[in-house]
Amino acid sequence: MNLDTWRGSTAGKVDGPSAGRGLPKPPRHWLPIIPALVTLAVTVWGISGPSYWRDESVSVVAAHGSLADLRHFLRDTDAVHAFYYLLLRPVTALGTSETITRMPSAIAAALAAGGVAALGRRLYSATAGLFGGLIYAALPMVSRYAQEVRQYTLVSAAAVLATYVLVRALESPRPRLALYGWYGAVLSVLGWLHLYSLFLVAAHGLTVAMLRRRGHLVGWAAAVGVALATVAPLALVAQGQQGQVSWLRPPGISVPIDFGLVVAGSVPVLLVLAVLAVIGTVGPCRRRSYTAVVLPWLVVPFALAVTASQIQPVYHPRYLLHCVCALALAAGVGLAYVTERAPHWTRLVLPGTVLSVLAALSLPTQLAIREPAARPDNLRAMATVLRTRAEAGDAVLYVPAYRRIFAVVYQDAFEHLNARALHDRSLADLPTGRFRAALGAERRIWVVEVPPPGGVYRTPTPRRDLAALRSDRRFSRAGSWDFGGVHLGLFVRT
Repeated sequence: MNLDTWRGSTAGKVDGPSAGRGLPKPPRHWLPIIPALVTLAVTVWGISGPSYWRDESVSVVAAHGSLADLRHFLRDTDAVHAFYYLLLRPVTALGTSETITRMPSAIAAALAAGGVAALGRRLYSATAGLFGGLIYAALPMVSRYAQEVRQYTLVSAAAVLATYVLVRALESPRPRLALYGWYGAVLSVLGWLHLYSLFLVAAHGLTVAMLRRRGHLVGWAAAVGVALATVAPLALVAQGQQGQVSWLRPPGISVPIDFGLVVAGSVPVLLVLAVLAVIGTVGPCRRRSYTAVVLPWLVVPFALAVTASQIQPVYHPRYLLHCVCALALAAGVGLAYVTERAPHWTRLVLPGTVLSVLAALSLPTQLAIREPAARPDNLRAMATVLRTRAEAGDAVLYVPAYRRIFAVVYQDAFEHLNARALHDRSLADLPTGRFRAALGAERRIWVVEVPPPGGVYRTPTPRRDLAALRSDRRFSRAGSWDFGGVHLGLFVRT
């Protein structure tokens, strides 16, 4: 396969082989901006509506605290997210509101949408890229993680960029050191953002093999080798913190449908998306350059994650958010493929209708994920209870103590609570004997329970301390609230 011949047949035209069939001819270089702006508008809409939940609490508190606190936290927990927390520090310096801290995720989603459009223009046609980027903007899963203080949309943007750079590198008759250098650098960033995103490397390897670019194998392998070497220290640290993903379970046989429903949000959207993606995969099967890029990206990371999870669970839909970019691109190509073959008078109406229907079908899910209680935990509601019912000087017990960072993102609600009364100086769990002695000085005690993954506590001390409080006849339970995976209780002296 001669990629130069392929590039020459498409890069100089707006719509590649279909440009002469009456399709609209938007300006090529400006085209990716349209889906990027649409995606940004969609993801910024209602971005402050949902409450922070426990994962976001960790991101905000870890990034907003001192470097010493962050270093102490990462020593035992979440070291795999250290790079993201460092990237987030300048953002939290501007403020810790939902709008400010979630904005990088929304911007990254917009960049990913623009990248999908740019890839589609290079691999198939400008119109297909436009459609793919707009479909990406409409998908509920994209909005869900574009409105979260985590790195998953950043991973998507980096995956799109890595794929685009690889495509550019493969277009050259000979390997270009600069392009493979950039490719290796982007892969390094991708790995430091999230280790499991490197399943994409296997997909890219299959792309190089399918295109039979033997002269590029050395350049590609060298870039991958350098990237993996830079990520190796993170992998070693992650090996010692596998308990962080102990809550994952091996996916069952229904995992492809389950993943599709997470992406689409509903069966009707999934059906439309699946039909378009199948057409976009099967229809242009003679376009080896396009198929060799999109098909491995769609299948390989997902298959590897599901297969590996049968031994050591590593699968979660959000870890494969970057594959949604390939799915949207395939659907965009499918819509362009159908439009090219439609009667001339429908070639403006058909894509507009399909995209409008997709957006309308997605709207109920889009509205639902913007509700205040749409996340696994409603930490905002818990903060409201503390603001209205807590009294200055009340003691607070975190169970376990090291997971307080998972709950205290709305820090003003905890400012007047005394965390040192029932913890040691470093805010760690007190030995049960000392804990019982400390209870005697307290009148009101708030208990914030944030169970660790799988209910596996590092030591039995937190549970013993809580049992000691519950069995202490000097105190009675005066209130109990559940906010998803976080529980709040109030004990008062009788």
